[in-house]
Amino acid sequence: MHTGHVLLSSSTSAVHATVTEVFTELASADVEAAGLAIAVGLVVLGTVRRIRGDRTGATVFSALGYAFGFVVLALAVSSNGWLTGSDAPVAQWFVDHRSPVLGQLASALTAAGGPAETAALGLVIAVIMVWRTKRYGPALVMLVTVGSASILCTIVKLAVGRERPPQSIQLMLETDPSFPSGHVTGTAALLLMLALMAGAGRSTTVRTLLLVLAVTVTAAVACTRMYLGVHWLTDVCAGTLLAACAVTLGSYVLHRLDGRSVGESATQGVPAHRITL
Repeated sequence: MHTGHVLLSSSTSAVHATVTEVFTELASADVEAAGLAIAVGLVVLGTVRRIRGDRTGATVFSALGYAFGFVVLALAVSSNGWLTGSDAPVAQWFVDHRSPVLGQLASALTAAGGPAETAALGLVIAVIMVWRTKRYGPALVMLVTVGSASILCTIVKLAVGRERPPQSIQLMLETDPSFPSGHVTGTAALLLMLALMAGAGRSTTVRTLLLVLAVTVTAAVACTRMYLGVHWLTDVCAGTLLAACAVTLGSYVLHRLDGRSVGESATQGVPAHRITL
């Protein structure tokens, strides 16, 4: 009787623990899904405000949406939540599809998109912008936008302290915190700002092509980080959201500078923040 009671008690405890875990995961999934829905809703609302000509409202809602999505991912990573469920399968998929040629390409691209390389490229472009346009404002806004995104990325890395993927799958050793991806944050912030500035005053087709190019290169860098086994999927997604938030605010500042410099730009024959190389 005593043995049967112990077994029954043990089984009951196991069932209770399993049910509690399931409900906890479901609750986490519901909260994270709701958070993402709110983030998407804010970005959509920002898009609607932009279409209606309300640039200030568009900036506020879009930036809040990107920031909210970033916070949701950070909380999910900190609590090993539902949104991290795809990290391991995606990492394994990249490991399963490795090849010598792809490895070399990934290493080259990830090296080109490193924080130091991004900073150097940004400084060079800023100098060229000032030399060609004789204006410091746009170049400064670009540098501040990229720099602030990178600094915030570093702060969040230290605050969250997420471990990198196992060293057994890393093709290049990385031991600092993993979330979010600094490579993706810096690359996305710089390329998106350049696309917006280079597309100023040009046709919709040209602006779209420039943005598509920036997004494509950013996606390629993100894939290389996962291919090399040094970042999780949520790391690169968070880096993209962080960059998008910074660029949304930076583009608004550029727009205000453009409005204040119409006369000067017309005199020089150069759009207020177009890059002319």
